[in-house]
Amino acid sequence: MEESKRFPVLKAQGHTVTETTDLVVSEVPLTVYFNDEEIVTMLCSPAQLEELAIGFLLTEGFIKKQEELYSLRYAPEENLIWIEGKARPLQKELMSKRFLSACCGKSRASFYFANDARLVKPQNSSLQITLTEAYTYANHLQEHLPLFQATGGIHSGGIARNGEILLTSYDIGRHNVFDKLFGSAFRAGLDLENHVIFFSGRISSEILLKVAKMKVPILIARSAPTDLALNLARDLKITVIGFARGDRLNIYTFPERILID
Repeated sequence: MEESKRFPVLKAQGHTVTETTDLVVSEVPLTVYFNDEEIVTMLCSPAQLEELAIGFLLTEGFIKKQEELYSLRYAPEENLIWIEGKARPLQKELMSKRFLSACCGKSRASFYFANDARLVKPQNSSLQITLTEAYTYANHLQEHLPLFQATGGIHSGGIARNGEILLTSYDIGRHNVFDKLFGSAFRAGLDLENHVIFFSGRISSEILLKVAKMKVPILIARSAPTDLALNLARDLKITVIGFARGDRLNIYTFPERILID
C-alpha cells in the first residue's frame, strides 16, 4: 500500500501562482476485531498495521502477555484485522467508562477512564541517560525520516537503549505512533522498563498515559508538554523532556535520570 500520493496543487509565492503537484501522506481506516467482536476503527498510515492493532489492544488491556495472543489474521484488501486472545469480557466497556479520581491517591491529576486507572503504576526504574544520548534520540527522527521531510504530514517516534535505536514508527496520528511501537516491542519480546521513548510531537495527558502503560521511564519529545501531562508524570514517576531540538531541551520531571556529561 502506498505511503504517499501526488496531488495537483496551486502554489502561491507572493502574487505568483503556479500549477504543480504535491506529495501528501496516505490515510486508511483499520478495523480491529478481538475474539470476533469489533473493537475499534482507527484512521492511520498504511504501515505496521499489525503492530498498531496489537499495540492498541495492549494499551487497552485486552492483551497483557505473549501467551494471551493466540492468533492474528490481516486482510489487507479490506483493512481488517482479526485477533484471537484470552477472553476479557469487560474490557470494551471499560475503554469508555468515565472514572474521575485522583492519580495514585494524590490530588494533582485525575484519570478519566477506568482502563487508565487499572493499567498504570509509578515507574521506579533506576535508568539514567546522558544529555548526549537525549540529544541523539531527539535528533534521530529529524535526520532519518524521509517521508516527513517529503510531506510534513506525519508524527514519528522510537525506542532506544544504551545509545542504540531499537525501533521506530510513524503515523498520521500521535496515538498510533505509540501503539505501533508498543506492538513492535511486544512482538520482539522487549521489556521496556529500562528503555527510552522519543517522539516528534506534543506531550498530552493521553500520550503520557500510553508511555506509562508501556512501563517506559523516560520520554523525550521535540514539542511541548501540557500541565496535566506533567502532573501525571510526577505521580507516575516518568521523566519528561520537551523541546528537544539540536543541542537544547527542557527537563520537566525527575531530572535525576539525566546525567550532565
